[in-house]
Amino acid sequence: MLRLVLVLLGLSLASCVFLVEEDDSPRPVQPVTPVQPAPPVPGPGSFTYRCSGGTLVVNYLDGTTLRLFYDGAFQELRLVRRSPTLLYSGGAYTWEWTGSRGTLTARGQVVLSNCAF
Repeated sequence: MLRLVLVLLGLSLASCVFLVEEDDSPRPVQPVTPVQPAPPVPGPGSFTYRCSGGTLVVNYLDGTTLRLFYDGAFQELRLVRRSPTLLYSGGAYTWEWTGSRGTLTARGQVVLSNCAF
């Protein structure tokens, strides 16, 4: 009886050793491509940005539309791009938001830059 127990124990240990040896083989490594998340869409709500060149108040109406006051009138811009930065555009104006900094462009010229809360 003792001999049978030792034989079974020996077979059990042999199979464990076999499994451990099998796990030591090198495994292929899959490359990981990092994904740059899009910055969060602000709003709805009104935000005051301090910029190089002045102060800008932006009223985010919903997830796709904002209104800002510039050049003596309200400008309404729509979200046209989400990644890698948010880009709102309307007429001659664009507002680009990185998630921490913004830039206002009027007629192709940067008029306010480095805008932050």
